[in-house]
Amino acid sequence: MTVTDLCESCKINEMNVVEESDDPNQPYKLCDQCHKRLLKRSLRPIEWYNLAVIHSPKKFLLHDDFYEEDGEACQPEEDVIVNKKDKAPTLRDVRNDLESLLDFSITRWFLEEDVIKELKKYDTLTTLNYVKSRFYETNNYEVKSRLLEIAADVLGTSASAWVRELWKNYDEEFLYPLSWATASSLPTEEGLHNIFEQLKGTSEKELPIAAFTCLYRFRSSNVLDWMESTCTIFNDNWGRLAAVCFPTWERMKSWLKNGRPLSLIALDTMANCVKGYGDIYVQQFSPKILGTDKSKVDQVLNDYFQKDDVPRVKMKLTRILENKKEIFE
Repeated sequence: MTVTDLCESCKINEMNVVEESDDPNQPYKLCDQCHKRLLKRSLRPIEWYNLAVIHSPKKFLLHDDFYEEDGEACQPEEDVIVNKKDKAPTLRDVRNDLESLLDFSITRWFLEEDVIKELKKYDTLTTLNYVKSRFYETNNYEVKSRLLEIAADVLGTSASAWVRELWKNYDEEFLYPLSWATASSLPTEEGLHNIFEQLKGTSEKELPIAAFTCLYRFRSSNVLDWMESTCTIFNDNWGRLAAVCFPTWERMKSWLKNGRPLSLIALDTMANCVKGYGDIYVQQFSPKILGTDKSKVDQVLNDYFQKDDVPRVKMKLTRILENKKEIFE
């Protein structure tokens, strides 16, 4: 008996078309009908879902310009007739089966809290084994990244041996998601050492955003020590990072005294503690400046303004002084 590959999309018909994607190593393998619907942005929800599990929903022809997260076509070039059997599964449909739940998690644009909550109901070692198996079975960057996100947000320290293995066989393509898994699975000093070593090769221009993305989950004063010896130029991302790393009033005073760029980073750090000022990655932690001698705040900030009285500094100081009760603890 001859074994044939099934279409990745409908999983019913024989695969007889290979359509190149933006990843040359992972083309779409489809039947004629699904191939036509893919090119016309007219996949049925379950067809989109099946492809997203393999290729991720961020691939060209599957991404959010063309499909909603439930697989509904946004810009179909032909009518999409959807029967009950053609609908994509919901979280409720998959939550009682770990493999199906992992499939579902891969199709989400973001790893949201409701999916994390369901994944945490399973035995962590069982989940780890499934996650590792899938990671090594695929060459898809987005799928691998999502599996590392699950390691970060679901598995925690149970993934420590695997994370060490990934560092031993380091692939720079996965620095960001590997850093997130590292923050939740390894001791702080060990994890930071690995990341600091990799960031040494980052250009001065790219370093601030790379540092924030890799390090914000650690929330460690060790990151602030590293920043003091590393920052050479001002960038908004340094203040974002410092704000979530338990900055103290003593450190802020030291940075103001040190002058630029650390003084400007100190101002941004304080401003990022104002609700609604920073982005969601910062605001989720409700940052504060700790150990503040509140009777000295006005004097210290006004003294700094006498040395650096440019409009940007004035605007930032005004924001800080207007929100002292929210910023300083």
